[in-house]
Amino acid sequence: MLVDYHAHPLGHADREYTVEQLVRFAEQARQRNIADLGLADHDMYLDQLDLAAVAEARRLCAEVNIRLGLEVDFFPGQEDRIGQTLASLPLDYCIGSVHALDGWVFDDPREMAGYANWDIDELYAAYYSTLSQAAESRLFDIIGHLDVIKVFGYQPSGNAAAMAEVALEAISRSGLCIEINTNGRYKPAADFYPAQTILERAFQLGIPVTLSSDAHRAEDVGRDVAIAAQLAWQAGYRQIATFSARQRIMVNL
Repeated sequence: MLVDYHAHPLGHADREYTVEQLVRFAEQARQRNIADLGLADHDMYLDQLDLAAVAEARRLCAEVNIRLGLEVDFFPGQEDRIGQTLASLPLDYCIGSVHALDGWVFDDPREMAGYANWDIDELYAAYYSTLSQAAESRLFDIIGHLDVIKVFGYQPSGNAAAMAEVALEAISRSGLCIEINTNGRYKPAADFYPAQTILERAFQLGIPVTLSSDAHRAEDVGRDVAIAAQLAWQAGYRQIATFSARQRIMVNL
């Protein structure tokens, strides 16, 4: 079974949230044999979501299970605000992600100069420490693009999987899921999030996994998720996580 639990119909708020846009995303999912399509726009665009449009898209595209999610930027100290936001929405799941450290959005190409201010090993340590806090908050169902800190190709001097261990252990303790996010293949890192060695360690720790494209355009929905499913199998997984009404349901790969 193939799923895609990380798609952004709004992109970066460069379009409107309409039935037609959602149908385009769902139609691409159908063409790529995606059974579950998770719509997970960024929480900064929350006021643009249209639940009526989601309901209509579900009616028009009944052959695809359209799940409503949200990708939330985690910031330490804002747990109460995040919790209140999530409780107010009829979500099927929520992705918790870290995109910024101390106000620096490290995955924004316009802010690449900020890497010069960091020792890369210290940067990785700070990122995974923050990601651990996101996991330990237990606000989320999925931790997003786990090793996205490598997006521009900067790598730690040591073992990358060892650097991620603190976050993986926090995710395992908190009973959360991770995604195999295919979007990293199309970034300078040229690799899935997470790397295969990290995925194998996640399997050893009993962390469930789901599949995602991180599509910001309809044509990218489901992109490479079949390959992601193969990577999951190679790491030892025989099931993937799906979600409904904030409940995780495991299904066979």
